[in-house]
Amino acid sequence: MKMVECVVIRPRFDEASGVSFEWCGEVVHMLKEKGVSLVDLAGEDAVRSVVEETVRREDPKLVVFYDHGDSRGLLGQDKGYVIDKGNDGLLAGREIYTLACLWGSDGGVDAWRKGARAVWCYVEEFSFTSEALEEFRVFANSGLRFRIEGRTWEECLRLAKELAEELCRRLVGEGKYISAVALQDDADALRCYTKDNPPETSRCLARRLLIKLLGPERAWRIGRRESAGWMLTLIGYGVALHDYAHQVYELRGTVLSLEGGYLGFAMMLAGLILLSAGGLKLLLRAVMNG
Repeated sequence: MKMVECVVIRPRFDEASGVSFEWCGEVVHMLKEKGVSLVDLAGEDAVRSVVEETVRREDPKLVVFYDHGDSRGLLGQDKGYVIDKGNDGLLAGREIYTLACLWGSDGGVDAWRKGARAVWCYVEEFSFTSEALEEFRVFANSGLRFRIEGRTWEECLRLAKELAEELCRRLVGEGKYISAVALQDDADALRCYTKDNPPETSRCLARRLLIKLLGPERAWRIGRRESAGWMLTLIGYGVALHDYAHQVYELRGTVLSLEGGYLGFAMMLAGLILLSAGGLKLLLRAVMNG
């Protein structure tokens, strides 16, 4: 029996999803032409229970989704989430290619953080116009086409954005200015999160600080609770150090004094750095090994 390599999810319940359904039909045809074995969860099959069961059973390398979405999840045929933060752990170790509004701004990041190998997504709304359906279809499907040709996901992202520029120039030349602007907005909203191309921005203040301190790859691997914990720890450290320095000033007339408390603060800071870098584990291992 041939192993299933891809699960395609494509609901159809309104005019917009009807368009994405047809676009995804081209994707299904393209995958089959390349010899990729797949399960096509179309229409009534595109619901959460069936998606979860199919992904668990078939263990595909690639999951494709075309339909509505928001920052929290991807919507199925019954307008409930087929993928959200409650089950996106199913995507760990897999690549996911989506055409859905907004999911990349939060839900897609969460899926990547939980181990998805690649997340092709949009951080803003994906829009299209009836006068340029062909150009929008070509752009929407381009990333997966490049991937099938053997490109890395990073290359696919670059090539898709370059293609969007070419299509926009064509639309401007035809006087379809609104379509050109919409297509460029879609390209600007496109993201592909991978190990080598992690998310770089966040609406969360604690996360933004961690990204600056640790870099995006490591910062995004820290959960929300850990992120908030780091923020509270750093703020609390700053408050305590400020108050201690003020007390030293009241006692000595200067904050620059050789006090044991400063040594304690320095040791705590060094400990935090070691913990954040995983250095403490290495240190303990070295001590235990003599």
